[in-house]
Amino acid sequence: MHKLLYITDQEEYSDNGTISSLFDKHLREYWEVDIVFITRYKHSFQRKGNHLVVPKKDCDKIMSYLSTGSDPSQYDFVMVRNKKDVLKNVLKHKEEFGYKVGYRISYPKKHHALEGVSGYSPSAMYKRLLYKRKIAERDTLANQCDLFLPSSVEAHQAFYPDITTKSFSVSAGLDPDTIKHHQFSDNKKTTFVHAGSIGPLRSFDTVLDAFEAIDKDTWHLNIITKKKEYINTLLRLYPTIKNSITVHEAVYTRDELREAINKSDVGIAMLPNLKFFDTVIANKVISYYDCALPTLMTSNNKNHSIFSEDEAFFAPFDTQEITRSLEELISLPREKLSEVGNNGQEKLLELDRNYQILAQELAETMDQLVEER
Repeated sequence: MHKLLYITDQEEYSDNGTISSLFDKHLREYWEVDIVFITRYKHSFQRKGNHLVVPKKDCDKIMSYLSTGSDPSQYDFVMVRNKKDVLKNVLKHKEEFGYKVGYRISYPKKHHALEGVSGYSPSAMYKRLLYKRKIAERDTLANQCDLFLPSSVEAHQAFYPDITTKSFSVSAGLDPDTIKHHQFSDNKKTTFVHAGSIGPLRSFDTVLDAFEAIDKDTWHLNIITKKKEYINTLLRLYPTIKNSITVHEAVYTRDELREAINKSDVGIAMLPNLKFFDTVIANKVISYYDCALPTLMTSNNKNHSIFSEDEAFFAPFDTQEITRSLEELISLPREKLSEVGNNGQEKLLELDRNYQILAQELAETMDQLVEER
């Protein structure tokens, strides 16, 4: 069996679905997998089964560091998640140890940062040049790899057009072993949930405007987000609906998130029409359908490429259109909501959004590359 070293940018006890379900579970049916976690809290190397814990101070020379305790040539493939400096070191030792190299980018952070820089002040112009230089350097490194793993084909086209390395998309998905079937409450009000980041680029005020325009007191909105300061500041602008909204403490494990989501009736995944959001299925959508929770999402090509009208609800990112959709959802019987949620969950399980299927396809792709030696 071939062997993979997967170097993450995550802390040791992080609960990342793609890492834990895809790489640390289903992929291990086909490949041996060691996973490196980089931590700022420890100062020496530790091995815990197939988990390797490396101090953050040593991550920029990671292959030399790991070679003091084991032989990196045991690995047929070394993959790096996001960390450009780590990738640079892995590539430096590629010929020495004879492994193939993969590069996984989970989100185009540098492009997001570039998009957020406005104006023509010297500071803004310097930041734009800096981000563009970092993007170009990243692309050069990626083109020295054997496999590039973006979050979707559309994201590759939109953010990484200069990366010509063989590509395999790794999208957020469902683990068929842990999915849940949603149990609707007997609450007379329809409870909506928004789980995930809220910030200026996501224009969540448009969603709040839509809720504010609903005439009847027939709904409640749960918000689950880590950065509560921003949403609490935003909600001060909506005093008439503040009693219909609850901001919850952020949850840090998938089981806790499932439990919190399961208390609601409909997921909210309304995002503005920006390429950051139009090229991937939002992680919150995956979290909702993990519980078979029907979801109201933005009407765009990417969302429609996955879900039909029987598997999700759609609305243009416009206040009046969102209000109309929310009112329709409030009027629907729970049986209909349940049907749509179950249909959406089944659709994801049929596609490569199923980590079991994705693991087999990824293993086959890596096998082919290793055999090309």
